[in-house]
Amino acid sequence: MLWQEDIQDQSVLTNEQVQDCAFRITCREIPVDHAWDLREEILNVLPWLTDEPQAAIHSIHSASSANGWIRPSLDSGNLIQLSRRTRLYLRLPIRRIDDAKVLIGKELLIAGCSILINETGQHRLFPSSTLFTRSMDANQVEDEQAFEDNVIRLLSKIGVVPKKILCGLAHEISCKEHNIPARSVLLADLEPHESIRIQESGLGSNGLLGCGIFLPHKSLNAVNTTSAMSD
Repeated sequence: MLWQEDIQDQSVLTNEQVQDCAFRITCREIPVDHAWDLREEILNVLPWLTDEPQAAIHSIHSASSANGWIRPSLDSGNLIQLSRRTRLYLRLPIRRIDDAKVLIGKELLIAGCSILINETGQHRLFPSSTLFTRSMDANQVEDEQAFEDNVIRLLSKIGVVPKKILCGLAHEISCKEHNIPARSVLLADLEPHESIRIQESGLGSNGLLGCGIFLPHKSLNAVNTTSAMSD
């Protein structure tokens, strides 16, 4: 775990290159492990997503996911119960948001669960000093230290020198041919321009499976730094 104290300037604002496109959905429940099926269904409608390196598909989570620190079991057949407030989010370059609106009115079928896509709105990326991702691709990374070293390497490629990194427990994302090992990651004490850069770029691969998508986290108070994250 990397954890260096520092004081950051919070004055930089986003340059509005990427936003989250938030679709209202009608769906009562969905399998916890739904990333692959969701990707395939959306690509049937938006095949150009594979050509957009900044494009990503957020996995769908219920309010009980507790800011990403608590994750339901991925056991086969386990379902998430969704509320009317649940949204489907796509992280997209702003120039592509109108193209994504062809999803409106479509029905996606995820393991027998129907998701009806309704109207959409746009959410700006917020320059939070603390970011987390529920899943980051850990394929071919042997242990937690190697994984952390890889996170540092990927951050350096986009000009970010991290001061605080907290890596979570390993889990897997089911895919058609093989499972993808993943870990959750929290980054703290980021400068505003670093925060936006990470959110716009993502980290690692498989963003269309919900990997490497960073979200603002309200506070480090909820984090027990003496134990690993469960997401």
